[in-house]
Amino acid sequence: MSTKKFPRKQLSLWHWLLIVLVVSAVISVFYNWWTVRNEYRDRLIFAERLLKGDEENAVAFFERWYQLVREDSLIFDETIDEYLKLERLEELFEASFLGNYTVSFLFCNADEDLVLRDGYTIVNCHEFFEERMRMRGRQTSHENLFRPYRNPFDFRYFGIVKISEDRQLYIEFVSREKTFWLQNTLRENRYSVVLYDHSELVRQIGFFDYPLRLFTPANKESKDFSEHERYSHLQVIIEGSYGEQVLIVSRRIPRFQNQFSTFSVAFILNLCLGLLILLVFKRVSRRLFKTFAERLQITVLAIVLGTFVLAGVVSAIQVQRLNSLKNQKVLREKTHSLLLLMEQTFDGETPNEILESPLLQQALIDFSNVFFTDIFFYDEMGYLVAKSSVEQIFQNYPRNEMDLQALYRLNQEHRNFYIQQETLGNYTFYSSYVPFRNYRNELVGYLNLPHFAQRAELRHEIMAFMVVYINLFAVLIMLAFVLVFLIIKRLTKPLVESERQIAWNEMSKQIAHEIKNPLTPMKLSVQQIQKSWNDQKDDFDSRMKNFSTVMIEQIDTLSAVASEFANFAQQPNVKLTEVNIKKCLEKTVLLMNSEETIHFEAMQGAENITVFADEKQLSRALVNILKNAKQAISEVEAPQIKISLSTSEKHVVIAIKDNGSGIPAEIRDHIFEPNFTTKTSGMGLGLAIAKNIIEQFGGTISFETEEKKTVFFVRLPIRN
Repeated sequence: MSTKKFPRKQLSLWHWLLIVLVVSAVISVFYNWWTVRNEYRDRLIFAERLLKGDEENAVAFFERWYQLVREDSLIFDETIDEYLKLERLEELFEASFLGNYTVSFLFCNADEDLVLRDGYTIVNCHEFFEERMRMRGRQTSHENLFRPYRNPFDFRYFGIVKISEDRQLYIEFVSREKTFWLQNTLRENRYSVVLYDHSELVRQIGFFDYPLRLFTPANKESKDFSEHERYSHLQVIIEGSYGEQVLIVSRRIPRFQNQFSTFSVAFILNLCLGLLILLVFKRVSRRLFKTFAERLQITVLAIVLGTFVLAGVVSAIQVQRLNSLKNQKVLREKTHSLLLLMEQTFDGETPNEILESPLLQQALIDFSNVFFTDIFFYDEMGYLVAKSSVEQIFQNYPRNEMDLQALYRLNQEHRNFYIQQETLGNYTFYSSYVPFRNYRNELVGYLNLPHFAQRAELRHEIMAFMVVYINLFAVLIMLAFVLVFLIIKRLTKPLVESERQIAWNEMSKQIAHEIKNPLTPMKLSVQQIQKSWNDQKDDFDSRMKNFSTVMIEQIDTLSAVASEFANFAQQPNVKLTEVNIKKCLEKTVLLMNSEETIHFEAMQGAENITVFADEKQLSRALVNILKNAKQAISEVEAPQIKISLSTSEKHVVIAIKDNGSGIPAEIRDHIFEPNFTTKTSGMGLGLAIAKNIIEQFGGTISFETEEKKTVFFVRLPIRN
C-alpha cells in the first residue's frame, strides 16, 4: 500500500500572493514578446508601403488629366486670359484626381525668368524645371511625369505639357493621403526613417540622430533588424541594389520601466480581480483566510489598493486637464500670431479686395506650413472663402460653413476670441475662432484654426505618467504586503493569545461543568450507601448493587468526557494510504445501523474509487456525522438516514441526509465550532472533530438544511 501524504495545509495569504505574482509574470512575459513581434511586423509593413508609394495611381490619374488637357482647345488658345486657363486646369485636375492631391500650375516661356524664394537668384524658367525634373528626378512609366529620384519620403510628382514650341505648362502635385499617412504613422509610432545612397545620408525624419554615413554595413539580407544606440533598426535594401540605397526605419527600444509596467498592470488587475472574487464569494474568502489576522491583512490591503487606484484615476484626469489647458494656450498664441500676419499681409485693402484676392488661398497655405495646422477663412455670413488642407480629416468632412455656435459668439456677442471643442467623425479637437478686420476696422471675416496635436501628445503624456505611477504603485503594493503582514502580525499576536486564552477558559469551564454533572450523583450515592451501612439496613445488598451501577455509569460518563476532549485536542500523526471509500462507508454503516434506519447507495463504478486518507480517522469522522444525524431523528415518527456516494469532477462526494427537524437559522454558523451543542449531554465536539479530520485529508465538509431535512456533504480528492 502507498503511504504518500496529502498536503495538509490550506491555501494562505502568501500562497495567494505567490499565485498572483507568478500569473502576472507569465502574462507580462508573453505580452512583451507578443508586442515586440507585432511591432516588428508593423514596421515591415510600414517600410514596404513606404517603398511602394502610389506611383501607379498617380500615373493613372495623370494620364487621364493629360488626355483631357490635350483635348481641351481653351488651354491652347493664346487669346484666352491665363487666369481663366488656370481655373480650367484646376477643374480638369479635380475631375481626374478626385481631390486626392494638391496641385500648382505654371505657364513658362522659353525666354522667361524666375525669381527664386531668396528674392535674389534669377534663373531661366525652362532650365530650372528641366534640371528639377530630368536631373534630380526620375521618369515614371509616363514620359511626361517625373518624381524625386528614389526618395520614398517625397510624394511629389512633376509633369510637363507642351503648349507650343516656346511655351510649356509645368504641373506639380502632392499626394494628400500618403503625406497624411506618413506624418500620422511617424507621430503615432514614433518612428525615425532615413535614406542612404551609397552609404551617404540623403534625407532623414524623426527623433534618432543618424550619422552622415551608414553606421552599420548593409546586410546581405534584403530586410534585417539590428540594435544600435538603444534603438531597434529595420534595414531594407531598395530593389536589391546592395551597397547603393538603404532605407532604415528605427524605433526606440522600450525601457525596462516600460516592460516592467506590463507586469505591474497585470499584478494590479489580478489583485483587483482576486479581491473582487473574495468580496463576491464570501465562502471562498472564509476558506482561504480563516484567522482574524489574515482577514485584517487582506482588508487593509484592499483599502490600500483602492486608494492607489483612485489616486491614479484622479491623477490621470488631472494630467488630461492640464494637457487640455496647455493645448488651448498654444492654440490661442497661434491664432493671435496668425491674425497679426494676416493684418500685415493684407494691409490697406478693403474687405472685398481681400475676399477676392488670389493671394488669400496661397497665404493660408503658407501660414499653415508655419503653424503646422489647417486654417479656414469664413466671410461675415459664415461661408467658407479659402482654406489650407493639411489634415486628411477635412478631405472626408469638409467645413464649408462656420460652426453656428462660434458664429453666434463672435457675431452676436461680439467676442474678440472664441475657442471650443469640436468633433468630426471619430476625431475630437479644439478649434479657435477670431474676427479679422482690415486697417479701417471693417469686418472682413473669421479665421478658424483647428488643433489636432493633443491626440498623440496627450496619449504619450498620460502613458508616460501612468508607466511611472503604475510601476511605483506595484512596488509599493508589494512592500505594503510585507509591512502590513509584519505590523498586523505583531499587533494581533497579543490578541490571538488573548483569544486562545479565552477559548481555553471557556473550554475549561465546560469541562468542569461536564465533570461536575456526574460528581453530584456520585456524591449522593456515596452518602446514601454510607448511611445504609451505618444503619445496618436489611436491603443493604440491593442498595450496594444500585450504588455500583450508578458509579459505573458516572465513571463511564467521566471517561467519555475525557476521551472526547483528548481526541479533539490531540493532533494525531495520521498515515495516509489509499482507502476504498465505498468499503469504508459500508463498514461504518454496518457499525451504526443497529436500528436499520440508515440506507446506503453508491453510484455505478464506485467500487474502484479511492482517496488518500487514514481509514480509522475517516471512519471516526463519518461516525460522528451519523451520530449527529441519529440524534436529529430521535423524535421523528419514521426516522430515516440516506447515504449516497457520487463523484464531482476530481472529488468524491458523500451526502448524509436525515429527515429530522432541520438546523435552526440562528445556530447554523456555529455548527462546526468546538464546545457548541444544543443537547443536554456531551461537549459538542463531534462535528468539530469531523471537520478537523476531513480537512486533514484535503477535503471539505458543508451542509444544507431546511424544515424536515438536513444534508451533510463530505468532499474528498479522488486518488489519481
